[in-house]
Amino acid sequence: MKSYQNIYQSMKQTEKLRLPKNDRPSGLYLFCNGCKRLYSDERKVKCKCGKLVYKAQIHIPGSVKRVKPMILAATKFEEAVEQLFKFRNDLHSNSFQKVLIKKADATPTRLIECFAYYMGYLNNVGVPSHKQKIRDPKYIAKYDHLFEQYKDALAENGVDWKILKFTEVNDQMIGFIHDYFLVKNGYANKTYNNNMGLLSAFTTHVINKFKFDYQNPFLGVPDMVVTPKVKAIGENEFSSLLDLITPENGIQMQTLRTRKTQKKVNHYKPWLKYAFRLGLYTGGRSEDIVELKWSDIRLQEDGKFDTLETIDHKIDSANSHRISEKDRITKSFAITQELGALLFEMGYERYKNTSLYIIAPEDGLKRSNVAGIISRSFSHYYDLLNTGKPITFRNLRKTFMTSAYKEFGLASTALTNHKNPSMTDKHYYDKEVTRDEAKENFSVFKKKAKK
Repeated sequence: MKSYQNIYQSMKQTEKLRLPKNDRPSGLYLFCNGCKRLYSDERKVKCKCGKLVYKAQIHIPGSVKRVKPMILAATKFEEAVEQLFKFRNDLHSNSFQKVLIKKADATPTRLIECFAYYMGYLNNVGVPSHKQKIRDPKYIAKYDHLFEQYKDALAENGVDWKILKFTEVNDQMIGFIHDYFLVKNGYANKTYNNNMGLLSAFTTHVINKFKFDYQNPFLGVPDMVVTPKVKAIGENEFSSLLDLITPENGIQMQTLRTRKTQKKVNHYKPWLKYAFRLGLYTGGRSEDIVELKWSDIRLQEDGKFDTLETIDHKIDSANSHRISEKDRITKSFAITQELGALLFEMGYERYKNTSLYIIAPEDGLKRSNVAGIISRSFSHYYDLLNTGKPITFRNLRKTFMTSAYKEFGLASTALTNHKNPSMTDKHYYDKEVTRDEAKENFSVFKKKAKK
């Protein structure tokens, strides 16, 4: 399975791929599987993804811009040229219909070849258009790292992963991976479960794809016990956090990864207090609130605030290539009294019905960058409280949902945008809040006020 191996090596390339301007045949390009950029000259490559492959794009006669593309299984310029001409000849001989692929070239057998196939699959290499998925680069990078750990775990126990067949992975080898995660790296139970789950999903996919007569050995791995720890933020705690948000307190000295020197970082932004309060009063994620616009505000018939209607970015980002503009999935945030008061404070009367973003409309930053600033700044300022608790911006969402669940029970899904009430109960409801209140206010037999 040289093709899969070559593709994998190209994605993790250590050698620069050549594509000289003067000797480049028409239709041959360098393509980045990371940022999806196409280059006609090696000197034009600017990205740092390290995932370049050779790609052929043959123009279809009689059309203006239509082409037949193909990722080439080549790591050298000479090989790419040879494969380009073969691809072109096959297309002409088949009147530009689909090119037949030999069965022998389509079935990997070794474990490393299956790793290579799956990395290509995650990047939609060779995947029909209707089955393609847009995946987060971090998700793909996670698999890349896991496969390296998989190989390390085997190698440390004397297994030659370079020649190991996919169907030769047995229960004993799974034990090597188990020890590698828990003993050597000391991963938390949640991380362990996630890693084993991803490797199991990879194995199941390969078995089903290539019809291997083989049982997935990861299916016998029991989950480690994980107790969800939901921490809400108290009112006084949140107020103290807001008081700390000043330009002076925003300064932090950070050691750069690539250097031994330190760099001064200023986490302060004049809109941070608004962003934190907006996150708390909506229960929205950082990527949700940065996308909110003044035009997203919906009013009732009497002119009072109703809801904030926006795109469900968590679902939309993964399915944007298959959802039309009119069918995009939305979510609603109820405009409560405290949220309504905040919107007026932020300038509703001035900006209503405009397409300006509610948070940081004038900074000119990508919305993803604004979300990153919010998360990092929250962690920085919260650390100044010295509570010792692992609180992040996400805990504002948990605080909102804890209050909503305590007040409305299962009906709180109308506010949390959760279809399954158990999701709120398990992952977002801080039960300690109710217990603390019960210590002061709860009685089995409600005490009646004396007349």
